[in-house]
Amino acid sequence: MLMPNGPAANVGLELQAKAGVHTPVSACASGAEAVGYALEMIRSNRADIIVSGGVEAAVHQLPMAGFAAMKALSTRNDDPARASRPYDVDRDGFVLGEGGGVLILEEYEHAKARGAKIYCEIAGQGLTSDGYHIAAPDPDGAGVQRAIKFALRDSNLSTKDIFHLNAHATSTPAGDVAEANALRAALGSDADHVAVSATKSMTGHLLGGAGAIESVFLVKAIQDRMAPPTINIDNLDPAVTIDVVRDKPRALPAGDIAALNDSFGFGGHNVVLVFKSL
Repeated sequence: MLMPNGPAANVGLELQAKAGVHTPVSACASGAEAVGYALEMIRSNRADIIVSGGVEAAVHQLPMAGFAAMKALSTRNDDPARASRPYDVDRDGFVLGEGGGVLILEEYEHAKARGAKIYCEIAGQGLTSDGYHIAAPDPDGAGVQRAIKFALRDSNLSTKDIFHLNAHATSTPAGDVAEANALRAALGSDADHVAVSATKSMTGHLLGGAGAIESVFLVKAIQDRMAPPTINIDNLDPAVTIDVVRDKPRALPAGDIAALNDSFGFGGHNVVLVFKSL
């Protein structure tokens, strides 16, 4: 029996959760949407503290065959460690990974009262859909641009406040450029001071777990003031006009900063989360 809500249900049972147990299903944006849903539960006073995140274990013959039939996977089987190469001119598809990430979201005063260690603030989210194609990204990136706009508005922030971004960038020929163009269009000239990381170059694509673990990476980047690298770029695609953090980590500025996590899924789902320092 296939039970997509199984992981959330079991965590809820273990913790005796009473505010509700929910499982957003939006393909590769599912983990990020779960974090955004948790934010809204706290904002609406449905809960004070929530376990949120995403996980997927899809390294199995059936999903592998499906992605292979779509020609979505990299065929660099001779050098798998270097096969996931977002933004490289010779990228040829994603590398399927397994894993997940969990964030504990908590109402600020509730967290302070119990002496919790607070890493940063989740400030807002933006959700849109492309209405374009079941699997291909909208080359104009209009849905992504709107999601960024909505996320910034929800956070009461502007493009000038953003200094880091963890991109969805899966290492597909069309997807990486479409996203990069959308980021440049949405952020305008302020994109020049945004350090962009594509951590799927190191983890592979975790599908429903991607947006969650990449939110964890973003939180740690804000806490440590260090943007993680994008590896395996031998030749940056000239069509990519954003500032990609290549090869080694890059220091982020001191003071108040905010960062974005982009997640997109088959079906045209777009989720952008905003985190900021405290």
